Amino acid sequence: MAGQYHPVQGTAARLGCVMRPRSLRIDVSDTVSIGERVEIAASLFLPDAVWSELVVAIHGGGYSRKYWHPEFRDYPGYSYAEYVTGTGKALLTIDVLGMGESTAPDPESKISRATIAAACDAAVRQVVNDLGGTFTLTGIGHSMGAMVAITIQATHKTFDRLAVLGWANAPMFLGGTTSAEMMAALPAHGYLPSPRAPLRPLCFLADVPIGLIEADEAQRGLSPACLGRDALTPGIVHAAAASIVCPVLILHGVVDTSPDPRAEASYFTSSTNVDVVVLADSAHCHNFASSRILGWQAIDRWIGSLGTQ
Repeated sequence: MAGQYHPVQGTAARLGCVMRPRSLRIDVSDTVSIGERVEIAASLFLPDAVWSELVVAIHGGGYSRKYWHPEFRDYPGYSYAEYVTGTGKALLTIDVLGMGESTAPDPESKISRATIAAACDAAVRQVVNDLGGTFTLTGIGHSMGAMVAITIQATHKTFDRLAVLGWANAPMFLGGTTSAEMMAALPAHGYLPSPRAPLRPLCFLADVPIGLIEADEAQRGLSPACLGRDALTPGIVHAAAASIVCPVLILHGVVDTSPDPRAEASYFTSSTNVDVVVLADSAHCHNFASSRILGWQAIDRWIGSLGTQ
């Protein structure tokens, strides 16, 4: 085996329409050979009924897998995990290598976007092998996580279809700051906090409760500098996007990283099918928008429209 799959806990306690997740630690040391044990932290959400679709969700910069299942005491109803399992699909959320509860190799210079993509692919394949059965696999990446997901799919062909949320292959719009300004302030190596105040206009529209924004920002963590540099480099995954042949969904908010979301389809030149959704009443952090359920429904309809392809 490439590694080992370790369920940390599993409980049948109900959380709305979703089973409380099984927390996993997945050993990918054989894939990421950097002289130390390397584990990916993940959560597996299974619906009540028999299922045939597994969705794999990859968070963005400064976030962890909690982006897909936040537990805000005063703000219920923001869990994509609850929504997607309610539609009869299983969900695997993973902490990207170097982020959340996954291993953060020291020094950070041991890893790269390619290393991170390989670790994610290895983790997904181990979970799929452990689950057994036959099902289709949908990859979803948000923001920096979409860059990682594009890299995973281009290199490893992990998924049957790919949803790219809030990622710009064109030069990015970043609210009150620019890619060049952020790149100039970025240290060469290490694990770095995401700037919060400068990115609020990009991430949230005015109708998002300030208490929710503060609760979200309180949970944010560090990101590897290698991903930060790559995310701020125009064209960094152009070739990768052009090589992807599976169906692709592009979803952006009305305020988001791409100045022209519909033009993003032109970068996926080899894909068999590219759909674009611009989500009304949403900024970059779609899961916290007032229209979030419409976004989740759009993803669900897209998955359903593709059948088993």
